[in-house]
Amino acid sequence: MSLTICPLASGSSGNAIYIGDDKNRILIDCGLSGKRIEELLQSRDLACPDLDGIILTHEHTDHIKGAGVMARRWGLPVYTRPGTWSAGGEILENIPSGQQKLLLSGLSFGRLEIDYFPLSHDAREPVGLLVRRGSRQGALITDLGESNPGLEEKIYGSDALIIEANHDPDMLATGPYPQFLQERIRSPRGHLSNDDCGFLLSRVLNSQQVQVYLAHLSQDNNDPSIARITVENILREQGVDAGVDLQVAERNCASRPSVLL
Repeated sequence: MSLTICPLASGSSGNAIYIGDDKNRILIDCGLSGKRIEELLQSRDLACPDLDGIILTHEHTDHIKGAGVMARRWGLPVYTRPGTWSAGGEILENIPSGQQKLLLSGLSFGRLEIDYFPLSHDAREPVGLLVRRGSRQGALITDLGESNPGLEEKIYGSDALIIEANHDPDMLATGPYPQFLQERIRSPRGHLSNDDCGFLLSRVLNSQQVQVYLAHLSQDNNDPSIARITVENILREQGVDAGVDLQVAERNCASRPSVLL
């Protein structure tokens, strides 16, 4: 059977990703209101009672906003790193203790295998995720300041990637953000630019067919068409564009899902 990966919303206004197969269904991040997440799931003919759990990548509000509501309303277990639990504040503290699960090793939900790896970002214990079902693999990296060889080895050859392309450097430099915030975004614990994303992809893609979502675009310092063109040009220049199905993850609605057979 197939592995489905679908960004439900992506950006600083809120992030959520659905992964699942015919028997098990997981929500990755929960950065919108509980009501809105329910609506986004319904738009893909998915229902909250069918979820097996929530996994949180880090404690920033645009990734955890609705986690408490969703956990309490539907009795869902929530998995995240110890540092994220301690840094999540009232939103995570209000999740019933029996539903608070530590992400200490890989998780299994039926035939879905989920592993995590550390990321460089200005959160307590941020992680990226690998999702496997049989021989198929998806990688989810939505907040990252810089890459490293270990990370790239883990995600190399993935069949689907959700990867950050946060900002265009020129738009950031000339945009409305104050200097200190620009420096934070550009830092090794900040966010990947479109160029960073393109070169990272060029190092981890192989010759197979692959679905790539450009994610977490800044509303003020990026544009979907600029992000897409920048990454496409880099992949073409690096000779790794063949077989790449590239799309920009939607900010306020569910994207076209990737179905890995």
